[in-house]
Amino acid sequence: MTIPDKVLHRQAALLVETLADVRRAVAAGHPADATLSHLYRQHPEFGSRDRHLLSGTVFSVFRWLGWLTPERAPDEATTCVLAHLLDADALHPAVALLLPQTRLDAAALRPLGGLDLKARASALGTMTGTPTPSLTDLIPAWALARIGIPPRRPAVAFRDRLTESLQTAPPTWLRLPAGMGAKALDALRAAGLAAVAHPQLTDAIRVDRGANLWGLPKEISRTLDIQDLASQAVGHVCAPQPRSRWWDVCAGSGGKALHLAMLMKNRGTILATDVRESILAQFERRKREAGLRLVELRRWDGLTEPAPEGPFDGILLDAPCSGLGTWHRNPDARWRTTDARVSELAAIQASLLAACAPRLAPGGTLVYATCTLTEIENRGVLDTFLAAHPDFTPSPFPNPLNGVPCDGRLTIFPWEGPCNGMFIARLTRA
Repeated sequence: MTIPDKVLHRQAALLVETLADVRRAVAAGHPADATLSHLYRQHPEFGSRDRHLLSGTVFSVFRWLGWLTPERAPDEATTCVLAHLLDADALHPAVALLLPQTRLDAAALRPLGGLDLKARASALGTMTGTPTPSLTDLIPAWALARIGIPPRRPAVAFRDRLTESLQTAPPTWLRLPAGMGAKALDALRAAGLAAVAHPQLTDAIRVDRGANLWGLPKEISRTLDIQDLASQAVGHVCAPQPRSRWWDVCAGSGGKALHLAMLMKNRGTILATDVRESILAQFERRKREAGLRLVELRRWDGLTEPAPEGPFDGILLDAPCSGLGTWHRNPDARWRTTDARVSELAAIQASLLAACAPRLAPGGTLVYATCTLTEIENRGVLDTFLAAHPDFTPSPFPNPLNGVPCDGRLTIFPWEGPCNGMFIARLTRA
């Protein structure tokens, strides 16, 4: 469908204005997605095409920001054009209208979305007349130094692979009630969606990002929960039994607690706590829609208030973290997070772990999880805790994504789904 020239000129102007607004917000510590959502609420006249172009370009900018240096992209218009080309298979006509505002040679430009990362780097250098950028420029140096590198993995090759995986947003993962996989797959495919069940977790289904899930039959759509594959793996590591009592310490909007309830066949009790009233309100809505009665919600700050009374058969601490494993979904976060903040978070994680652990019953299960890949927040926190709590020991379990046994500590890397990066540890109390 041909887009009218008037619309294209408006979109081109919006690209530059929106990018400037979002970059200021991110520099002040605000997430790009929340900033864009606020902007769209202020401007209901923006149509779906406007929002799609604006969001896509903004996230491309933060995804490639390490390469979009002032030498290559000295202004917002050039930044928009180059970021768009790095992800695109074809030049959007609204982006093309920005070319006269840049010093770029239009004849030398081409979409780079179909190339591998090293080929894109070389092409970007050629198009801008600058040296070929390095893959390591795409991730802050402090983060590369903090990442835990698996044994017997060459450091350079591992970091290159991690960088490549963080440059491509993963698919959307759906979680279905047990046994619904085949029926849901048929419905999704009948709706024209490319849906694939995970080979190990057959109730986890992947669809392309941006897939329209709202046009599905209600008997299917109301059973779907959007939950990343790595997050689903956390629930399976918990392996809660029906009629048991669990505590989801930092429950957020409830994705993992709802999964625990499903695995418990809705029999037992789950206490879900969080420090944020607003996010608990979101969880309350989800709980009500799901018709769950076994979940109790409660605010708990985790640091100054006494822990809820135990004992619990199981405790899940999905701790607040730097989120490095989600940087392909939230590329602006890599530029908002600092090395100092990582150390602060590790201290918070250690405090939360020490606060909730005494509430676990003897023989119970404690699962510690983060969606980050830094050594200090994962094995660092865990090793310190185990040294101070000899009654807790790692409890081996199979990797939910492939069945391979692990020693009770597992790192899921972003290319293993593809999905979010995640650290999961399971402990048992004597």
